Amino acid sequence: MTRTSEKTLALAAVYQAAVLADSLARTGTADSSAFGSSLYSLFQQNPASTEEIYGGIPGVRIGLLALRKQLTAPERENLEVPKYALTLLHLANRLMKESAYMDLIGKGIEGACAKLDLYDHTHSNQIAAMADLYKQTVSLISPRLMIKGEPLHLQNPETQNRIRALLLAGIRSAILWKQLGGTRMQLLFGRKRILAETETLLQQTS
Repeated sequence: MTRTSEKTLALAAVYQAAVLADSLARTGTADSSAFGSSLYSLFQQNPASTEEIYGGIPGVRIGLLALRKQLTAPERENLEVPKYALTLLHLANRLMKESAYMDLIGKGIEGACAKLDLYDHTHSNQIAAMADLYKQTVSLISPRLMIKGEPLHLQNPETQNRIRALLLAGIRSAILWKQLGGTRMQLLFGRKRILAETETLLQQTS
């Protein structure tokens, strides 16, 4: 996999977290397979490759579809998903400058990984732990990411945890995107190349 492909996959994972968080906020549900892949990425501490972080390229299919839509025919009705994704990229940049928060997240994830023999990565205990890490770190950084949706779902503690865990996964992928060389200028002027890589990666998910 080329560096551009790796960057595109990480960017798609950011979009996937945004799509799933938006779905949970509006409907109370989200694609379970994609949710699992996004959460899985938080527990990969020493992956052999970028695609391994998500359990394979198909694990980010929903994100790749969302990224393709944004690059070709962005929705006029629902502008929240791209806004969430861009905010996650911005927050990742801010978070990387907060060493204390980065250390806290690292130790928290390490502790959660130690419990994988007891609880799967999608177990409610693990989701709650990731949500708590988000609350203790990212949610304290400005600008705060405000998720819009139905009050019935947004006030549900379990849904709140799932959304926050997804946002942490989105931050993890946003940091990876930056570590691989992703920049705001590429988003503005490299759209054709990103789209071409997105199409190539999507062909590997069918």
